[in-house]
Amino acid sequence: MNNMPNSNTTVQTDEEIINHEQFEDMRDLLEEDFADLIQVYLADSRQRISTLRVAQQEQDNTNGFEIAHALKGASANLGATQVMTLSSQLQERCREQLISEQADLIENIAVALQRAEQEINQRLGQ
Repeated sequence: MNNMPNSNTTVQTDEEIINHEQFEDMRDLLEEDFADLIQVYLADSRQRISTLRVAQQEQDNTNGFEIAHALKGASANLGATQVMTLSSQLQERCREQLISEQADLIENIAVALQRAEQEINQRLGQ
C-alpha cells in the first residue's frame, strides 16, 4: 500500500469536484450564456486531454506545459477544483521535463473531468 502523502498519481477524493461559490458566481455573471460556456469548456477540455496524451507520448514538455496551463485556467474559472489541481501538478512535471512519466496523471485529469462533467450536469439539471 502506498502511503506517500503527496502522491501525484491519485485523484484526491477529499477535494471538492466543483467549487460551489465559483461555479455560481460564473453562472450569475453569464446568465443565459452559461450553458454555452459549459459546453465549450467540456469540449475544449476533452480535446486538451487528447492533446496531452500525444504530448506525453512524444515527450513534448513545452506543449504539455502550455496545454496543462490552459486547462488549469479554464477549470479555475468554472471552479473545477480537481481538474485545476491535477493540471497544476502536470504543469510542474512538465516544467521539470518529466512529461514522459505522466501517463497516469493525465488519465487522472481525464477522470476528474468526467467527475466534473457529472456534477455540472447535476447542478444544471436542478
